[in-house]
Amino acid sequence: MTSVFLAAIAAGVVSLLLTRYSITLSHRWRLLDHPDPRKVHQKSTPRLGGVGIIGAALLVGIPAFAYLANTHTDAGWIQVKHYAALTVGAIFVFGMGVLDDLWQVSSKLKLLTLLAASFVFSASGAGLHELVYDFEAFISFPWLSWILTACWITGMAVAFNFIDGLDGLAGGLALMAFGVLAYFQLDAHNYAPAVAPMVMVGAIAGFLYYNHSPARTFMGDGGSLTLGYLIGAMTIAANDEPQLGTMRAMVIPSLAMSVAIVDSALTMFRRRYQQRRSMFTAERGHIHHRLLDRGIQPHHVTLLIHAFSAAAVAVGCFSLGFDGWHTLGGLALVAPLIWALFHAAGSMRTTEMVSAIRKKRAIDRTSRRHRSSFEALQLEFDSASTFREWWETVCNAAERLHFARLVLPIAPAEGTDERTFTWVNADIDLGGEGLHLDANLPIEIAGGRSTIAEVRIPIAESLESAGERLALFSRLMADNGRYALRRVTRQDASVKPVSPTLPVGEFGGLRVAVVHDFFYTYAGAERVVEQIIRVLPQCDVFGLFDFLPEEDRGFLHGKPVRTTFLQHLPFARSKHRAYLPLMPLAIEQLDVSGYDLVVSSSYLAAKGVITGPDQVHVCYCHSPVRYGWDLQHQYLDEAGLGYGPRGLFARVILQYLRTWDARSSLGVDHFIANSQFVARRIAKFYRREAEVIYPPVDTDAFVPAGDERRDGYYLAASRLVGYKRMDLIVEAFTRTPERRLVIIGEGPEKRRLERIAGPNIEFLGWQSHQALVRSMQRANAFVFAAEEDFGIVPVEAMACGTPVIAYRKGGVTESVSEGKTGVFFNAQTPESLLEAVDRFEQGEPIEDEDRLALRRSAERFSPEVFTERLTMLLKEVTGGGVPLSGVSQNKVTAQRFDNLEVAAEARIEAPEEDHSNPGEPSNGLPLRADS
Repeated sequence: MTSVFLAAIAAGVVSLLLTRYSITLSHRWRLLDHPDPRKVHQKSTPRLGGVGIIGAALLVGIPAFAYLANTHTDAGWIQVKHYAALTVGAIFVFGMGVLDDLWQVSSKLKLLTLLAASFVFSASGAGLHELVYDFEAFISFPWLSWILTACWITGMAVAFNFIDGLDGLAGGLALMAFGVLAYFQLDAHNYAPAVAPMVMVGAIAGFLYYNHSPARTFMGDGGSLTLGYLIGAMTIAANDEPQLGTMRAMVIPSLAMSVAIVDSALTMFRRRYQQRRSMFTAERGHIHHRLLDRGIQPHHVTLLIHAFSAAAVAVGCFSLGFDGWHTLGGLALVAPLIWALFHAAGSMRTTEMVSAIRKKRAIDRTSRRHRSSFEALQLEFDSASTFREWWETVCNAAERLHFARLVLPIAPAEGTDERTFTWVNADIDLGGEGLHLDANLPIEIAGGRSTIAEVRIPIAESLESAGERLALFSRLMADNGRYALRRVTRQDASVKPVSPTLPVGEFGGLRVAVVHDFFYTYAGAERVVEQIIRVLPQCDVFGLFDFLPEEDRGFLHGKPVRTTFLQHLPFARSKHRAYLPLMPLAIEQLDVSGYDLVVSSSYLAAKGVITGPDQVHVCYCHSPVRYGWDLQHQYLDEAGLGYGPRGLFARVILQYLRTWDARSSLGVDHFIANSQFVARRIAKFYRREAEVIYPPVDTDAFVPAGDERRDGYYLAASRLVGYKRMDLIVEAFTRTPERRLVIIGEGPEKRRLERIAGPNIEFLGWQSHQALVRSMQRANAFVFAAEEDFGIVPVEAMACGTPVIAYRKGGVTESVSEGKTGVFFNAQTPESLLEAVDRFEQGEPIEDEDRLALRRSAERFSPEVFTERLTMLLKEVTGGGVPLSGVSQNKVTAQRFDNLEVAAEARIEAPEEDHSNPGEPSNGLPLRADS
């Protein structure tokens, strides 16, 4: 023990000498820290005092540790490894700190240096492997050791660097921390590890002789960063000692740094949320600055912080006298002590902090929305080929960035007179008393010409937001002024000034958001979205994620999809169903608060997007979540989740999904169902009425053949998955080998189906559109055995002039008419299906007029009918294109339904409704293929 104290005294003497020498050199070489508004000192002062501290520690500490270390035991070798790595890291950090004192190194480089030094220390085997309490490890996390170690050491170094702002403040705290650590090491008879903190005590004491107020030198970043690193690393090394077995040597010294640690946390918060600036930028808001602003003298501030830190250490030491968990209760008393200091200084104001978080989140949401609009507008500018299109895009940009007015004097084409084009936002009162920002933007045009655009931007939320919108608009004009106008000014010179300009379309006065569940393929639901965009061309598109391949993106008309955090999760592209429990949360994060009309296309989560009382939300519901409601048991059984722990977990998830699904339906103002079948499900599960608008089927792409020839086979086309019941069709036709069946499609069930199929069944796999149409035209009939919400493929078959044999349940009962366009079977069994095929073949052969009747029946579901009915409904719910603010119409009137039905029937005469008994064969004359 005597050797330990002698080493401390020697370190103090060496530190006195080195610090004095560093002061002399600093004055000689003019290496001084000059005063500025952020700093407290009034005259230039040397800042290389850290050389005295670290130099003394290395010169005395290394020989003393080598003398005391017991290398004949495993524990001794562990200590040598730990402290050797600690020394290497300290030299690394000290070198970077001195470079910063001399030439100003970037904060990010200093941070990387601290992390690298922490990893060197961890590589020696030291680290936060576990939390030890009462000589037992009660939490072990070896897989996080390196990360937690780096966070602890780096955090301690940053905290110590932040608190180094007054004479003697940081040095006194370090003296206290190292002194307490040395005491616990000596108390445990760990003399070699004890010499390290004791040497630091001596070195810091020698430095403080020159650093007390008024200071003759500062320790600089070389000293503060290294001392913080050493405190963090030595407390971890003490916690890792095999003989100690308790965290007291880590916790109690850290209490000496409690003021510095809390100050650094509040500093990060303040810079991030209250000042909204880089966390690496220096400012004047630390605890010592706040206390100085209260009128307290600098040396009194130092003594006050030292006193609170000493009190925290005393509370910690006092808590060690308790047994068991009472020790933690005693340590908890430090929290109100530290809170009182920061609250008195004005650093901790809970109300202001919460308000800052909310304000920053609001600004960030607005900023993300504007940046998303900016990216979408860049694409719109790229597609502008005439001046009219360019000017309309400029007006659209001004409207989406919430401008009040835009005035642009410009010549639409070379050789034409200059005109003044004006756009005014009809939603903003230009004569109001609200604050606004006026600016003149120079825009460079082709041929070296330029013009000045005058803009007015309302300061509704903050000047920061207005400035950002102005900057984004300036970028758009800079990127799409000179080069875009060079491309378009030679065209469309006859354009007239536009004032004001709104997006085109019958609903141009509305800001519209279209929300779809997710985009990864182009199928029936995406065809609905395509037609919605045609009706509402000014809309913005939202979804949970967007993994559409480029060749399938045409239906979006170049619109970007604004997605959620699911877009960036691992394996989201290939395993997105695994994130089902997160989808309700994700859809609610989409911000559509800036839109008048929200149209959701939902079969899972899209209808759950949050809307306000002054917004109209129309939901096109493809189906309530199938596996969450009446088909839960079927889906679980098919997935092998009918029982066991995985099945129980799946049922818990589905119960949560059902609850959310029902609750989210309350936020929808108007439901549209894709069939009467789905409308009944909506009424059953949501207790809401829904208007039926059948989904669009591209009947123009499916046409009858030019001749009457049939190739004598039956056709089934579908994705080969369980709920499509292709196994039922295969089993039925295997029993009748004289009948030929052709199956088009791919899917996970294909191999199983091929194993049970007879030689009369042919699998063609995936086929092109042209091949699918030819197969439909030549088939005797199309066989459909699934219970679908609507069923698009049977309608496509009818458009080709081919009748349908379908299961009498679901939406297909509304598109197929018994005895006129097809035949139904009543049970999903091979016997029932074969009985329907027999009835079909006993009917009359298909003639030309039959094909025309099938075609006319399919045309009831054309895209034109869909868009017409959707347009009529949207006109009514929005008051003819004007939002009905604050009005929520939950019931669709019978008059509107009648109007829509009349409109549809005016286009195409619907076939007579079939009133035959669902359980009996129809009395009508069934169709029969001519074999």
